[in-house]
Amino acid sequence: MSSTQIFGLDLVGVFRMKWAVAIFSSRETLETLSSSVAAALKGTGATETFIDIMVNGNPKLAHSIGHYVETLPALPGAHAIVRAWCISLADAGHAWNQYVHSVWPGSDIAYFLTGYTKVMPDALTLISEGLCGTPAAWAAAGVPTVGRSSRTTRESMLRAGGLHGGFYAVRGTTLTKMRAIDFRLPLGIYRADAVIGAAIYFGLDPARNRWDLERILVEPRATWTFRALRWWHPDDIRIQLRRLMRQAQGALENQAIRTRFAIERRSAEGLPRTSAELVLSWAKANPTMARRVLLRHPLSFFALRRLRRLRDFSRALAPPKLISMTSIEG
Repeated sequence: MSSTQIFGLDLVGVFRMKWAVAIFSSRETLETLSSSVAAALKGTGATETFIDIMVNGNPKLAHSIGHYVETLPALPGAHAIVRAWCISLADAGHAWNQYVHSVWPGSDIAYFLTGYTKVMPDALTLISEGLCGTPAAWAAAGVPTVGRSSRTTRESMLRAGGLHGGFYAVRGTTLTKMRAIDFRLPLGIYRADAVIGAAIYFGLDPARNRWDLERILVEPRATWTFRALRWWHPDDIRIQLRRLMRQAQGALENQAIRTRFAIERRSAEGLPRTSAELVLSWAKANPTMARRVLLRHPLSFFALRRLRRLRDFSRALAPPKLISMTSIEG
């Protein structure tokens, strides 16, 4: 059965909503993820909305959040359908691909959140109003206000644009175009938001379109909160060390995507299947540029070595599994 058909009903034709919200999770605790879901549900107000919780590589968490979804109480004024999904492969890029190409039921706007993001009550509405008032925008981004780097990130986004992986939105018409050209993120990608943002800024076709900052609206009033890492806690220290390594990989990915789109002017369709293929082919073709990146970001040496190790992506062939679905009416 298609993921857009539940109990014999075509969700696109019968339950098409104004908004869709995708929440991506893998390592979050049930408490953190459920808080994210509750905040998103509250933020939908009375707007007809699909909320899909995409849990990748963590069946235990998927079933736990599925039980949480089944026990959600009625919410005054709400009109939402909440679904929990389990994806076999532990990979954020793959989860995004699965959502866009297999799960997204069709909507005027699709919001994308991480499993730890707690949007402010007015954040979804502010993005929606911003897009309604900015016809040229294909997507919109909220800005962070929590965390040590939030001020720098916020100022950079307001000045130079960009998407933040914690909270952004894409028009349904844009997602339809992405589906039409089979735009997919490389498996194993870290800077997914940068790849999506660059593709949108170029109108999905750098050969024909110039980089246009008006294609992504940055809404400074739309924000979110999350639990900041505790520098003294062993678990958070390990998370930060993994993040630093992944950021080093991201520096390589950013340059590879910049070369592909801005210099070679190649289309957003047909990206390499994996981040390793993307980065290694770029490094081989552009050794001088690669050396500059490696010297500027020393940890990238280790990231490049990790990318050279073959990773098993065979689970990417498995379709997403629906764990539970609940209609929230109030």
